[in-house]
Amino acid sequence: MNETISADRAAAARLEKTVSGSAIRHNMGILRKVGGGRRIMAVVKGDAYGLGAPAISRVVLAAGADALAVDTVAEGVELREHRVAGPVVVMDADVDENAAACVIHRLTPAVANLAQVRRHAAAASGRRTTVWLRTNIGFNRFGPRDEKGFDDVLAALADASGALRVAGMFAHLSSAATDPSETAAQVRVFRGRVAKAREVFGASCQASLAATHGLLHPDALTGTDWIRPGLGVYGLVDPGSRHLPGWPRSGLDELRPAISVRARLLEILTTADIVADGVGYDRTIRLPSGTDLAAVAIGFAHGLARANERLTGVLHGARCPIVGRPGMDCTMFDVTAVPTARPGDWMTFIDAPGPGAAWPAKSAAETAAELGLSLYELLATFRIPVRLTEHATAGSGAEQTPEPHRERSRHA
Repeated sequence: MNETISADRAAAARLEKTVSGSAIRHNMGILRKVGGGRRIMAVVKGDAYGLGAPAISRVVLAAGADALAVDTVAEGVELREHRVAGPVVVMDADVDENAAACVIHRLTPAVANLAQVRRHAAAASGRRTTVWLRTNIGFNRFGPRDEKGFDDVLAALADASGALRVAGMFAHLSSAATDPSETAAQVRVFRGRVAKAREVFGASCQASLAATHGLLHPDALTGTDWIRPGLGVYGLVDPGSRHLPGWPRSGLDELRPAISVRARLLEILTTADIVADGVGYDRTIRLPSGTDLAAVAIGFAHGLARANERLTGVLHGARCPIVGRPGMDCTMFDVTAVPTARPGDWMTFIDAPGPGAAWPAKSAAETAAELGLSLYELLATFRIPVRLTEHATAGSGAEQTPEPHRERSRHA
């Protein structure tokens, strides 16, 4: 046999995270429609939430994204090293040493305070650098909260106009998925500051406030030119946001889940296979009579923490609970309810059904709730090589339909 099999291919044979390119393209169209045709700055920070920023960036740019947004200079440099073109905005503050990299790699840094203005003006070295102004309207991570501090940053940017060109201004809403009244107050502050910025830099100064959950608040779009979706690109929204007044008319219910995670059953243990003194490290797993366990190819090396007693996987349509603590590379699940289970079957942890299919057998929101994580944390938690496909595979196909029973050993 002369064929070479890569490490990623070997890993994906037992555990895979897939992202549907068709779902991303669909979601980009929905987001543009919900955003009233505004330009899209797709957020690919944190390696596109652990999904692979270079590959995802190419998909969203091909689907019509007008720019990309990352958190750090290193993330932007990685995109350039992978020959990803197009504008890239670095949203968070970075260290002095990385200012020059923004010039070298044609990145657009955000500036939020006087030190950052001076830093990027000095790094421009005779070349005019394009920046975005990040203003603090209540997120309280970067930049002054008060009006005087904001005015001082505007004045510093005006003084540095020979080195810096302000393309636009953005802010983060702190509670757009949960609190309409707080969001409304922050929107009012942002509008006032946009007006000030346009007095200084002209009407061409762009504005961006709404990320995915900001789209649930129509006022967050007023007077803006861009939206900055992150989770929405992958068809995900915070479950609590479905109860907000803006949900029924938002159009976000048309988003399509794009991400799936599934793992193979490696071995099945019946009560007869298990000695009386238990299973696993310190033999802490003990079974009542009639219980069947499956060793499933996902463990704490892939992001499963210990505090996940509520975690379930879906096998042939049935929910199978975790048993005991995760191991390094496999974890035990109770598959007693699935008598047709066999080694090699797929267990689904996040499902992304194809177009026209039913709602996921196991949504990302459900798995996040079981693990006590936010959707952002969940995506970054599963440290699994990603496969970009036309359609995500977990859960929507034959692996969720019980196979005809075959008379053979469960250890075949």
